[in-house]
Amino acid sequence: MYTPEINFLKERPEVPTTVQTGGVVAGPETAAGAESWALAIGLGVAVAAVAMGAFLYFQNSFSRQRNTLRAERTRLDGELSTANAELTRLQGLSQELQTIRTQTEGFRSFLGSVQPWSAILEELRRRIPGQGVWITNISASGDTVNIQGGALDFPLVNDFLLTLLDSNFVTSAVLNSASRVEGTPETEPSVTYGLTVTIRTIGDPDPELTRELEQRGAIGLVEKIRILRQVEGN
Repeated sequence: MYTPEINFLKERPEVPTTVQTGGVVAGPETAAGAESWALAIGLGVAVAAVAMGAFLYFQNSFSRQRNTLRAERTRLDGELSTANAELTRLQGLSQELQTIRTQTEGFRSFLGSVQPWSAILEELRRRIPGQGVWITNISASGDTVNIQGGALDFPLVNDFLLTLLDSNFVTSAVLNSASRVEGTPETEPSVTYGLTVTIRTIGDPDPELTRELEQRGAIGLVEKIRILRQVEGN
């Protein structure tokens, strides 16, 4: 009689492998999910660490840049303060220089209006060419001197004009009139003349003119001219 063999082990369905954790039995899907969560948490922690590092790096970089800009601003403020102080000093010097120039111009104008007439008259007398020329009248207005006189002849009048033009006191001399006067039994023939002479401004710093003023005795005026030169030199 045939007796069939029954293999219970072979016919038995496979039983899933189980994982027991903390008294709880977890299947394969549960374990895989746990691993995924652990990996996600690890990645999150890593990303957070990287983000925190980047934040700290940029924060430190911005802080250094801010400190650099503050230091640069402090330096520029110091330079600006120095420049403003220098500008104020220069403005004060400019005002002082303008005051000196105004005073100098006033002093020059004063010297130009005060002519050393004693020295000028002495110069005119020295320029007369001998006894053949004489002066009958002199009038002055500003720096202009009008001279009327007489001479024995026309060449002597011309010589007087040329000697006046050669003077350091004179800038120009013009013969306005010259006419012959007939003689009488008591007088010889002669010539009358009229001259207009322009006198140089005494404030003009001419060394030659200064020496002649000293020779004519105008010491006070010479000293004023020297003071004017010193002021202009400064």
